[in-house]
Amino acid sequence: MKNAFFYFILFPFFGLINAIRHYRSSWAKPTMIAFVAFFGLSMVKSDTADSTRYVQNLEMMYNSNKDFETIQNGLYNGEGGQVDIYVTVVTFIFSLFTDNGNLLFMFFGLIFGYFYANNIWLVLTQSKGKLSWEQHLLLAAFSMIVGFWTINGVRMWTAAHVFFYGGFLYLYQDKKKGIFIALCSILIHFSFIIPSFFLVAYSLFRLNFRVLYLFYIASFFIAELNIDFIRTSLESNLPEFLLPKVKTYFNDDYLDGYEEVAVSVNWYVLYYKKILTYFTAIFITILFFKTNLSASVKKLLGFSMLFLSVANIISLLPSGARFLNVAFLFSLATCFIVVSNTKVVFVAKSIRLLSPLLILFCIISLRLSLDYFNVTTLTNPLIVLLTDVNLPLIDLIK
Repeated sequence: MKNAFFYFILFPFFGLINAIRHYRSSWAKPTMIAFVAFFGLSMVKSDTADSTRYVQNLEMMYNSNKDFETIQNGLYNGEGGQVDIYVTVVTFIFSLFTDNGNLLFMFFGLIFGYFYANNIWLVLTQSKGKLSWEQHLLLAAFSMIVGFWTINGVRMWTAAHVFFYGGFLYLYQDKKKGIFIALCSILIHFSFIIPSFFLVAYSLFRLNFRVLYLFYIASFFIAELNIDFIRTSLESNLPEFLLPKVKTYFNDDYLDGYEEVAVSVNWYVLYYKKILTYFTAIFITILFFKTNLSASVKKLLGFSMLFLSVANIISLLPSGARFLNVAFLFSLATCFIVVSNTKVVFVAKSIRLLSPLLILFCIISLRLSLDYFNVTTLTNPLIVLLTDVNLPLIDLIK
């Protein structure tokens, strides 16, 4: 902990680099958590980013009456308010003493970093000794699926890491508390009702491994969904307090705007996640036909296939593709564990053949992260608190 505190005060980014280099050290994980908290403090909060809206909500609460009605309006405001408890309650507590959005995001970064770092080490500790370059690559790709820079969308991606943390404890380590931790993700982002439902269903009804694989393959061939049918079904069956969000996501203006945004972004933003789709589909097929898996790995892989299948279908809806990222956390964790513990030569060779896909994914992920890296992220908390710089690192590189 002394090393983590030292790096946080003087040079958090250098601490991150050293934590990666000395990943077996006891201080590596807390150092990474401390860096993610610092990243939340220093990251770019541009007008086009979600983080700006959270900062504006903090300022609004700071200048409003400090009563229960303020929280209630934030939770259930039909004009785009949220039904998510975590962000609203934390923002309200911070509004009692500050309107500084950087401090708010430092706390968000601390919570995000706790689960982010713990998830990496949950997977990492399934290996022994020095990692091979194939293992390094898999772990790097795993850590970039929902990287620490995604804290900009604090609700969705914090919930993603909380859900994976709980799901992994339950599925792979057979710890019953894991399923309750996973269910807590609903308190962070309401949409995690969906993965939570399938996790509970998977725990109650053990589906045939071959059926899960066929379902996974079949999910790629679904050409279209009737959005009106889905909208009507959701509005008829969901609790009333969730309806404002459903109407927002399925509003015609939202659907049109989503398509416009999809067309306007760079090609690599649209397609780089497909790289993981190709990698995962190929590698899961290899595992299905070529490898004898332990019961715990088979349980984790079975849920990965179920969740990937559901995510493939949901990804056809506006904003639904985000669930693929959560599903990829499970699939890449499974790949890392298998590669780390199998003696089947063909598995290791397969990773080498598929490595260009993962390398390309990591390169594009790092490029996207530079949009949120502030130039002050390369300094320390004192400089960040004494300055007001909001300059993406990519602007200096271009």
